[in-house]
Amino acid sequence: IKNNMSLIYKNITGNTAVAFDEVHGTLAVNTGSISLCNIHDTDSVDVDLYYYNAKHEYQDPTNWNEPTETATTYYILKNTTIPKGVTLKLNEDNSISFKKPYSLLIKLSASDSALDVIINTN
Repeated sequence: IKNNMSLIYKNITGNTAVAFDEVHGTLAVNTGSISLCNIHDTDSVDVDLYYYNAKHEYQDPTNWNEPTETATTYYILKNTTIPKGVTLKLNEDNSISFKKPYSLLIKLSASDSALDVIINTN
């Protein structure tokens, strides 16, 4: 990741979800726009972009080893196909902000998927 003034650059590969607050190293981000560019040579990619919040609750206050996890997911994009070589831009009208306890995650559809993400932060 490179930070340049108010831009975050991230190359994402594979089909494991990536949390932007982890890669950016902050607890809060406000975006002006997000650019998603499919850089795969031959294939389209399906993209999920979403907020995620996992809560751990303990049903038995004497047993801290067995938490119950409840998760909340709010999708911004779900199974959105971006053809090879095409850029999808979410502009200021689609601005996104998040802070703990929510995370902003992105997940690609295939293990060989490749996407460049540029986030313009406010």
